[in-house]
Amino acid sequence: MSLLGNLAAWSAYALFRSPLARRSKWIHNKTMKLFRVGAQRGSVKALSTYGFLLHFRGADAASKEQGALYIQAAAERGDSRSQYQMGKLYESGYPPVIFKIADKAFDNYKAAAEQGHPIAMQRMVDIYTKGELGRDVDIAAAKQWEAKLG
Repeated sequence: MSLLGNLAAWSAYALFRSPLARRSKWIHNKTMKLFRVGAQRGSVKALSTYGFLLHFRGADAASKEQGALYIQAAAERGDSRSQYQMGKLYESGYPPVIFKIADKAFDNYKAAAEQGHPIAMQRMVDIYTKGELGRDVDIAAAKQWEAKLG
């Protein structure tokens, strides 16, 4: 990851959170460009945020698909929020980019849960309690995740 990537991501995030971004199409466009630059240079925060923006708020199918790929890249670099989201995407599928694969869904939920992502931890409880995603019912494992959840 480059210094330029981190700087672009930090600048984009600051602009994104400012009230100015909501009022100006120009600032919005520049913010999105900065997120893209940060993501292309390997900033995990930019990959995650830009991916979420494209996937959930993208104007067309191509933007949503590209967003899923950015989220996947952030998940592969250890971002817990992206790992949880990839678990959801692999669980339900998002063709033609992400196909329904139970093992990958489980692996992503588990990776996010191990980093303390509370919704992923709850999902692990549900998986083991109900025997979902090809896993056997395992009440002991469910209780372990529930204890970690608090």
